[in-house]
Amino acid sequence: MKRWMLALAALLAGGGVSAGLLVAADPSRGSVEAYAAARDVPAGAGLTQDAIQLTRVAIAGGTSFLFTRRDVDRLMTLRAAHDIGAGQLIQRSDVMAPTSIADRRLVLVPLSAVPTVPAGAKVDLLLIAGSADHPTVAPFALGVEVVASASGGLVVAVPAKAAAAFVFAGATMHLAAVVVEPGAAEGAELPVATADDAMALASGR
Repeated sequence: MKRWMLALAALLAGGGVSAGLLVAADPSRGSVEAYAAARDVPAGAGLTQDAIQLTRVAIAGGTSFLFTRRDVDRLMTLRAAHDIGAGQLIQRSDVMAPTSIADRRLVLVPLSAVPTVPAGAKVDLLLIAGSADHPTVAPFALGVEVVASASGGLVVAVPAKAAAAFVFAGATMHLAAVVVEPGAAEGAELPVATADDAMALASGR
């Protein structure tokens, strides 16, 4: 009788371990639904309802770069920034605003210190000017889309009418980039001309 009870306990314990392993290995745990291309979508085409489909994926590190169910209205107002293959997960770097089709230019902006920025992210470009003993920092352009990181700078997408201004700034001005967090509000950086200004803003005063 005692042996039978011990055997049963071992069997139950083994079953418990097996069940735990199965649950831990279940790929549906921690997965989310994100949008993928339902068919091939050429560059510039709209992401209409027939062009997208929800698919369940397990992604480590969050889903801020994907479009989930709650983003569908926003997604359907956008266009493909490049060819997107059927079944490909749609990332924020894969899309662009409708107004970007004919009015989009790519410009390399040289930077003395290049932050780590993924394609599709946005940066605020700040102008460092003044003299060595009296430097100033002021906003130059806010919410600029990054297309790629390059040696010594960032490739950004800007409206055609602003392209020359960005080329001029890159060639003659000292610019710094501040990375915008996904979903953050529009930039509201204030100019800084003195150490007192910097300390006051940094302390929230």
